[in-house]
Amino acid sequence: MEFVQHPIAGLRLCQEFVCYNPSRLPSPAQWVTVERIRMTDSYTRIWWMAKTDSPKANNNKVLRPYSKSMKVLLKRGSYNSGRRPSEHNIGQTSFLTNNGGSIMPNFIEIEQVDPGRELRLPNVLSISNTNSNDAFLTSCRAGGVIPHPARMPLQMAAFFIQFLTDQADLVLDPFAGSNTTGFVAEQLQRRWVSIEADNNYSNQSKIRFGQFNNGTLAGGVSKWG
Repeated sequence: MEFVQHPIAGLRLCQEFVCYNPSRLPSPAQWVTVERIRMTDSYTRIWWMAKTDSPKANNNKVLRPYSKSMKVLLKRGSYNSGRRPSEHNIGQTSFLTNNGGSIMPNFIEIEQVDPGRELRLPNVLSISNTNSNDAFLTSCRAGGVIPHPARMPLQMAAFFIQFLTDQADLVLDPFAGSNTTGFVAEQLQRRWVSIEADNNYSNQSKIRFGQFNNGTLAGGVSKWG
């Protein structure tokens, strides 16, 4: 919170997110797999910060599919309305509007926590599926390239780019690594600028973009420094 309250930064904490990803590699490896003094991290905490309390955002663009029970309710056209023990008074038509999906929680599951429960991810995440990441890793192995050890999940970048920007908006990643952000921004038809100080990692961006469009970019702007 101290960083958010810094007088020069002038940033406000809009919301905190948690991204659950049990496939994360153990890190620091020395502590987790060698010395055995730490557990494997399975989630990432994300702070959404902005200069204002009302930044540009639209959760309609990242709706997740309705649950099976909600689909049944909408089809039936009725439910048990009235006052609840919590003192909330539920109207007879409060939940009968079909908005095309439900609002996402701030807990993002890359892999579902409960295997017995239906995993409902926003449709936007389908453009950044694991096949794209597998292709990147396969290309790295084929070229003898050691991939960036702390790659952002493609789904995470897709969620926030879709939630907070529109097509043709400019997306900036000042610590790009292997350029996950730029890769996803390109697919979502955003302009983008990615900056990475380590040439070994910035060159991996070329591997990512070799995965589609015959290796020809569709107008993305990149900066590798």
